[in-house]
Amino acid sequence: MSILFILGGILMLVGWIWNIVVSFKMGGTLWGVLNIFLQPIMGIISAFMQKTQWAPVGLMILGIILYLVGGGMSAATLE
Repeated sequence: MSILFILGGILMLVGWIWNIVVSFKMGGTLWGVLNIFLQPIMGIISAFMQKTQWAPVGLMILGIILYLVGGGMSAATLE
């Protein structure tokens, strides 16, 4: 398994948890619960609406990119 794949997964998890914590603090219970169940779309929407969550959303997007690149590299080496 590629190190980028693992690093991307860890970054996505950290960004997701960070985004949920910020949502509960800044937006209340509804934003927090929606962020738990509707990630990453709700994270992006709440970042636009509340203008405070760009760092966790950026971390999740970076994690997704690394996850996809690492997974593609792992799949290419199996063939």
